[in-house]
Amino acid sequence: MTYAIATAEPVFLMSLFKPILFLALATGWGWVVSNLDSDAGRFFLKRRLWNLGHFASAGLAFGLLLLIPYFFVGLILALMILVGVSGGYVYYRNNEVPAAAKWEVSLQFVRDHMMARGAKSAVNRASVILMKKDETRLPVPSRDDPNVEAHTLFENLLDFALPRNSDRIDILVEASKATIVVRIDGVSYPQPQVEPTLAMRLVEYLKTAAGLDLTERRKKLNGLIKVDGGELGRHTLDLTTSGSTRGLSLSVSIDPDMRTQMPIEQLGLLEPQQKQVRELLGSVGGVVLVSAPAAHGTTTTLYSILSEHDPYTSSVVTLEEKITWELEGVHHNLMPLSTPPEKFNEKLLGVFRADPQVLYLTRFADSKTPAHIARGSEESRVYMPLEADDTFGALRAWVKAVGDRKLAAKSITAVIAQRLVRRLCHTCRTPFVPDPAALKKFNLPGKVEQLYHASGKVMVKDKAQACPDCMGIGYRGRTAVYEVMILDDKARKYVATGEDDKLRAHLRRQRMLWLQEAALAKVVAGVTDIKEVTRAMASKRSSRRAKPQSKSGEQNKAKGGTDKPATA
Repeated sequence: MTYAIATAEPVFLMSLFKPILFLALATGWGWVVSNLDSDAGRFFLKRRLWNLGHFASAGLAFGLLLLIPYFFVGLILALMILVGVSGGYVYYRNNEVPAAAKWEVSLQFVRDHMMARGAKSAVNRASVILMKKDETRLPVPSRDDPNVEAHTLFENLLDFALPRNSDRIDILVEASKATIVVRIDGVSYPQPQVEPTLAMRLVEYLKTAAGLDLTERRKKLNGLIKVDGGELGRHTLDLTTSGSTRGLSLSVSIDPDMRTQMPIEQLGLLEPQQKQVRELLGSVGGVVLVSAPAAHGTTTTLYSILSEHDPYTSSVVTLEEKITWELEGVHHNLMPLSTPPEKFNEKLLGVFRADPQVLYLTRFADSKTPAHIARGSEESRVYMPLEADDTFGALRAWVKAVGDRKLAAKSITAVIAQRLVRRLCHTCRTPFVPDPAALKKFNLPGKVEQLYHASGKVMVKDKAQACPDCMGIGYRGRTAVYEVMILDDKARKYVATGEDDKLRAHLRRQRMLWLQEAALAKVVAGVTDIKEVTRAMASKRSSRRAKPQSKSGEQNKAKGGTDKPATA
């Protein structure tokens, strides 16, 4: 025996697979010992002593493996030594730790351990983590979870939507197809087609996260979740789901509160218009209508105006079908669409009897509501939205709704119309010399020497690339253009007599700016371009579908545009 040890050589090095076994054993031992060391530190066990034991046993085990001329004999002895010391540690720690922390050698223990590691691995791989309203993190689906594909699809959608400042994702699941659209600055961008079954799993996955009833597919449901997108930041998602004969739809609004909270100076009012609105805020009583086609920002404008009133020196009350943003000191009343008209009107009259300085309401309950508002607005300022294309359209709708032209004229103080237009990306917008004929066509002053159009491209080392700020779209963010109609006594007289032409002439003498004029002023200032103004003005519902701009020369060359991208 002594002779065998003295003449032993590491003969296993002459083999190909034996060194691999040796390295696998050493690596496995290192991984086990590192975990046992962490465990000992976690429970304040005899960490140094056990580490010394582990290294001593390793020295003995690997020494025998090298010295014994029979490789597999040495391997078995080494395994017995290493496993014996590790098993001794497990026996020792199970006698020292609480019962809930004990390790059990069972198939279920191994399965649970593997599931825990899989869940941890899924979290590490995930770019988006869902959270409840209270920011409790929800588990990320691991490999065997049926929601893995749904979570991956949702990550892909947010990876597209969040860097582009999207405000909404719409999902419609029908029997034979599914449609997913990401809305960016009011324009819809269709996403790649997915199977209806996968889209439905995504809808159910998000509904479950928001605590919504999965069995309810017809009624309108609302919920809220939050997401941690890592580098993309944390965001609040407002979910609205409903069913119809077409299928099941889910609308995901991204950071709705952040998009509603905007100071009046940032709305987009031109300087003279902002002065008019400031003077309007200082007056008492009367109805102020804010009109626009659907999805053109009336809620943001109304909340911004409402927040200018001090609720601690004056009574500010709202009647809303949905409370978009709770203003401090404001008495919000939730009046959902399901509220019976008689109950809504009863509440409205009760509010007027309390003499509020400011009242904001979001709708007419029935044909009687407008007359109640007109009569109650003598001492109370009333703000409300009204869907119309311009101020005159809203004014006509108001007169018709009240049913009494004189009463309607007496109550109205101002009408504000608006459109949302996309802002040009300042990184890649491209200047051009406008064609005089185009200036004349759009009623722009002939002295304008330079305008801008969207590009979506920048030059990097003499090579055109997608703009890193707007992601190749050419636009970044939105602003509003306004038409502000302030009605004095003479204007109200024309409203009462139905003399629209005289009203228009009178307002023009008061230097009222029409909506298109305000929009073109932003074109001249380089805020937006003619193409975007035409898009916003032409459609009553500017939810037209578009694709991310892939060409730098999409602006009409007849307007003087060039294909040259900006330089980064």
